[in-house]
Amino acid sequence: MEDELRELRELDAQLKADNERLRQESALVLPDHSATSANVADIDPLRESSNASQKERFVFVPRDRKCPKFSGKSSLSITEWIEEARACIRARHLAVSDQAFFLFDHLEGDAREEIRYRSDTDRGDPEKIFFALREVFGCSQSHVALQEAFFSRRQLEGEGLLEFSFALLALMEKVKQRFPGAVLNAPVLLRDQFVEHVADNALRRELKQLVHRQPNSTLLEVRSEAIRWEQEGMPGGTRARSQSVPVPYGIQYGVQGGQRPVTGGPQSSELKELRDMLRAQQDQLNQLTQGFAKLQDGRTQSRATRFGSVICRRCHKPGHFARECRALLPGSSPSDLLPNDPTALSLVVGQRHSSQPSGN
Repeated sequence: MEDELRELRELDAQLKADNERLRQESALVLPDHSATSANVADIDPLRESSNASQKERFVFVPRDRKCPKFSGKSSLSITEWIEEARACIRARHLAVSDQAFFLFDHLEGDAREEIRYRSDTDRGDPEKIFFALREVFGCSQSHVALQEAFFSRRQLEGEGLLEFSFALLALMEKVKQRFPGAVLNAPVLLRDQFVEHVADNALRRELKQLVHRQPNSTLLEVRSEAIRWEQEGMPGGTRARSQSVPVPYGIQYGVQGGQRPVTGGPQSSELKELRDMLRAQQDQLNQLTQGFAKLQDGRTQSRATRFGSVICRRCHKPGHFARECRALLPGSSPSDLLPNDPTALSLVVGQRHSSQPSGN
């Protein structure tokens, strides 16, 4: 690029010098007679044009197709850079040796170092340079991994149909670049993968019917039909919104579109089954809650009945045990009661009984 600019500057300076020289020559040719000054004024432009035509030059400026530089770390992939480099080489009509120098000048970073330390044969052959760069900076995944990534790709939540188709095309392109000729029916695989993995069930059914009617349809045709079907479900249409519409359109429909009447179909039957299952589970939970509450009430009543039928052996009054009795025995004082220590209370009562003289 700098060489071309330098050549253009030199050409501009040369043209200016030629123009100045022509002006000096035309001034010398003009006669000094004052009578013919008016006629000379009319003839001068013609002479200048004739002199300029005699020394006319043709400047050919090649079409400026800028070739980007490749470093291996930019967003430009190696495949895209190779396509750009080939186009620039064709536009410049370079020889084979010049093509190799041109490619090396448009490398930087790790890519330039990779070619720098190759052999002279590899550095002088453009195709070998392309092969070396593709081997190092190309896709490193295996054929099985690339195929798995393609066949497991589904339409994501909020992803439009265009984005989904572009993702499938990019994955298939990686497979074909990595292993050319490995996929024989790529158009059919792309179409079927798009049809089978769209998010909307109704749209999937419509696309399957379309493929059944038109077996030779391509991905672009199926996608156009899917987009048309999807747009009919947007605000102002007659059908409910498709699930594959991106999130912003869905929010807009929820605000402006209002509620649509629910039509019978597989989706409504599935929703009905889910409602029935939830209702049955709620009934089971209510029954368990009621049973547990009844069980708790029964335990409380039985405990109250059991305590109500107890008769104290000390004071012979119902409602408590002897160890909880607060009544005074004959001949005892309040300090003799130890309500918080049943063992000590029984010990005191035993000592009193042993200290009394027996009736015998």
